Amino acid sequence: MPVRIDTLKCLVLGLLLAACEGANPSPAAGASAGPASAPASGPAAPDDPAAKAPNALVAASANMAGLPLAQLREDVPLPLTKLLGRPIAEVQAEMGEPLDKGMLRKSCFRFAPARTHFTCRYTMRSYADKTGNFRSLRVAYEDGVSSAVAYDGWLHGSGAFTPEALLSAVGLSLPAPGKLQEPGPGVRLWTWFNGQARLMIADRQHRVEVSIVDEDWSRSRLEVVMNHPLTPEQQALVVMVDGKAINEAAPVEPAPAGSQMTSPTSHP
Repeated sequence: MPVRIDTLKCLVLGLLLAACEGANPSPAAGASAGPASAPASGPAAPDDPAAKAPNALVAASANMAGLPLAQLREDVPLPLTKLLGRPIAEVQAEMGEPLDKGMLRKSCFRFAPARTHFTCRYTMRSYADKTGNFRSLRVAYEDGVSSAVAYDGWLHGSGAFTPEALLSAVGLSLPAPGKLQEPGPGVRLWTWFNGQARLMIADRQHRVEVSIVDEDWSRSRLEVVMNHPLTPEQQALVVMVDGKAINEAAPVEPAPAGSQMTSPTSHP
């Protein structure tokens, strides 16, 4: 009896198994963390085919292959869906006025999968947490639309720190454990690149980082950073890839080492 081959499934699995070398970013920003206890992540994520899939195919391929995607809840004080993919005015309607004028750059970057800088108007602003759960929040904007958020210093944590507890505090559940690194003395950092996080917000892919310094909940940090493939318009504005200038006429100042926000070892 002839064997029927499902060509669609074969194509999807082929995409998921295709290696994407250099996809993992360098150790990222921030140390900050969350609430009550939850099961601890292992030291490294297991082999995950979706983690190696090309960025543009991650969500669609994972969905078609039956792999779980990240889950978002909105029954939390500051849900990610209210803070990401939003114009500045909408974010500040949730957060209030920023604490300072913030930081301004003339470039943004993505891991695509190489670290790629392109011309844009990048701003980052700090906000007080009116809910009293975090010491502060920082939101980054690309051309006036929010592209990253960092929750700094969970104020209600007790006992042993786990990244799952902090993720739960902002209503986020990820489908796989993060990759654990120790980028500095007393610093633990968990990272989820696009294929591990499988997190879509406002139809854009995001990567996630959780970090803590000296196991102190008040020095914990959760970052969610948009890492969607560049649009054709953004590709036309690329000025640097992995430190190599592409357009000498439009030099770009390098972003801080690590994540889009700051380094985990920079926490007070």
